Amino acid sequence: MNTELLLQGLEITVLGLAGVFGALIAFFIMINLLGKIRVKEEQED
Repeated sequence: MNTELLLQGLEITVLGLAGVFGALIAFFIMINLLGKIRVKEEQED
């Protein structure tokens, strides 16, 4: 088995997982911020 090819595949896998988790964290932060904004609007009314 080609070690260089295995390392390339592993690197792509790690980068892909990092991207997926990064997107999930970004959505989580956006949802929290939107929730806080809505709570503030309801308190002002």
